[in-house]
Amino acid sequence: MSTRQRVLEACRTLGLFALARRLTSGGLRIFCYHGISLEDEHAFQPKLFMRADTFRSRMELLASQGYVVMTLDDALAALDQNRLPPFATVITFDDGWLGTGTHAAPILAQLGFSSTLYVTTHEVVEDVPVLSVALAYLLWRGRTGQIDLGTWFPDEPTHSLSSALQREQLAERLKLRLRNEGRSAVLAALEQIADQVGVDWPLFERSSMMRLMTSSQLASLAEQGMSLELHTHNHRMPSDERAAVEDEIRKNRDVLLPIAKRELRHFCYPSGDYDPRHFEWLRALGVRSATTCKAGFTYRNTERMALPRFLDGQNISTVEFEAELSGFLEIMRRLRGLIASRAAPAH
Repeated sequence: MSTRQRVLEACRTLGLFALARRLTSGGLRIFCYHGISLEDEHAFQPKLFMRADTFRSRMELLASQGYVVMTLDDALAALDQNRLPPFATVITFDDGWLGTGTHAAPILAQLGFSSTLYVTTHEVVEDVPVLSVALAYLLWRGRTGQIDLGTWFPDEPTHSLSSALQREQLAERLKLRLRNEGRSAVLAALEQIADQVGVDWPLFERSSMMRLMTSSQLASLAEQGMSLELHTHNHRMPSDERAAVEDEIRKNRDVLLPIAKRELRHFCYPSGDYDPRHFEWLRALGVRSATTCKAGFTYRNTERMALPRFLDGQNISTVEFEAELSGFLEIMRRLRGLIASRAAPAH
C-alpha cells in the first residue's frame, strides 16, 4: 500500500469521507471508463483497461451507498434547473471497446444504471483493431525478448523489447508507418508482429481483443440503457484547425446517427485534450456538452464544454475511488486552489 493510500485510509477511518460526502452532495460526479478486460489487458495498461470484477465492485459501491446514477442528459438538465438530486452521478465510457458491451453493459443493466458511451468510429467502419493500442499490446507481450522489424525499418531491424520506453517509441513509429495502409496490410503487419512475440494470431483475432464494437453491437446497447455520443472519427482533435475538427465530428456523427437513431449532442475530447477555442466550434456543430479527463465535480456554473470527469482504472485503488466518490478529493482540490490563489502575487 502506498503512502497516499495509507493517508486516505486514515482519513476514511476518521470520518472525513462521510463529512465530505455531505458537504459535496450537490456536485455532479462524472466517472470515466475505457475498456473492460477480455483477457489480460488490465495488466498491460491498467489506466485504460479494468477487470470486470473491479468494475462490478465499483458499481455495487455506488448502489449500496445511495448514489443516484442519471443519464447525462437528465443530470445536466436538472443542474440547469437547480433541481439536481443529492449525490447525482453519471457513468461514461470512451471509445467503444468490445468489453464495454460484453462486460460493463450487463453489469450496469443488472443494477438499473444508465450510462453514456462516446464512440470513435474509424475502427468501427474499417473493422480493424485499434492500431496504436494493438501494437503496444503485442510489443508488451514480447517484453522479455527481441523483435525483427526489418520489414518496416530496414536500417535497424532488431530491437530489444525490455524497455517500456522503447516499446512505447516503437509502437508510435509503427503506427505512423502503418496508419495510411489498407485493412489487409494492417492486419498482415499485426499478424507478423504477433508471430514474433509468441501470440497466437488466430486466437487473438477470434477474441476480438483490441477491437471496438461493431455497428450491430453498438446498436444493441440502447436496450441496456447505454446512450451513444460523439468522440471524433479518428480520435484526434486539432487545437488550431477548425475545418479539421468539423470534419472529424461530422464523420463521427454520420456513422453514429444510423446506429443511435436519435440526436447526438454530447461530446468527449479524445484523450481529454482540449483548447478553449474548441468551445465555439462545438456549439456551432450542435454540441451541448463536452467532457474532459480533468478531475473535478460539475456545478451549475461549470463550463459545459469542459466538464470534468474522474478517470477510473485498474490502477486506482478502492480507497482512492472512495475518496473521489465521497468528495474528499474534491474538497482537497478546492483547498489547493484557494491556497494557490492566495499565494499568487498581486497585479
